[in-house]
Amino acid sequence: MKRRTYAMVLVLLLAAVCLMAACSQKLAVQYYAEETDKVTEPVRLAVLTDLHSTFYGKGQEELIHTLDRQEPDVVLLVGDIADDEVPHDGTKALLSAIGGRYPCFYVTGNHEYWSGEAEEIKEMIASYGVTVLEGESRFLNAGEQKIQICGVDDPDGFGRWFGLDSGTTAGWEKQLEDCRLALDGEFYSVLLSHRPERVSCYAHQPGEETAGFDLVVAGHAHGGQVRVPGILNGLLAPNQGWFPRYAGGRYELGDTVMIVSRGLCRNLLPRIFNRPELVVVDLVPADVPVSLK
Repeated sequence: MKRRTYAMVLVLLLAAVCLMAACSQKLAVQYYAEETDKVTEPVRLAVLTDLHSTFYGKGQEELIHTLDRQEPDVVLLVGDIADDEVPHDGTKALLSAIGGRYPCFYVTGNHEYWSGEAEEIKEMIASYGVTVLEGESRFLNAGEQKIQICGVDDPDGFGRWFGLDSGTTAGWEKQLEDCRLALDGEFYSVLLSHRPERVSCYAHQPGEETAGFDLVVAGHAHGGQVRVPGILNGLLAPNQGWFPRYAGGRYELGDTVMIVSRGLCRNLLPRIFNRPELVVVDLVPADVPVSLK
């Protein structure tokens, strides 16, 4: 009887530990390294997506402290930083801390448009010293390095769609093409686009005269909400449906690499084996050993 009791207690303890791990909402830092001959010294990018105005402690202290420890050269805000239902207090707390501390670039997500006040949100974000990109390109000097940062609005800014496939919009395509035409192949290029499912638009296609982007950073999928490590990368994602291919991680699209953040939101559905994450991308010279920290 005692052995059975001990075994049952052990099983319950293991189940409790697994449940705690599965439901953990603790902020994670996910590192990637991209080798390129377009930089001679490392450049560190921090990617924040899908905050949805979530708070990480008083005044966003947990998120800001974690970000500061990474010592990024630039912060990329890739949509849904604000929300259509949650007050903007969490967004403002983050931006007030980082807007004057780091070069920051922002593009919209679908929820900013769903709020009906996307233009006001853009103005609010810009007021903190953040560069808002709307089909535009900017050069960033990081130490002795120069990289090119481009960004497009969310497609819902050109007409709201509700199906699993949000369709193609001419305005969004025009912004993307403007970014392509602005590319200078001498410099490493990064595209900010909220939507990962539009992979056919991001990579350079054979026969195209315009160049492709070196790196695309995206969000939107929320990590597929539910994961089973080593088995299932994501269960369900907006605009991708069940078992999304681009739920989170690194994807090679020909000569273009796309990195999809699992996002920061803790306001909506439960995340299972899917901790919210801050993504760090190190651009490193091709002949320099990679060391992530």
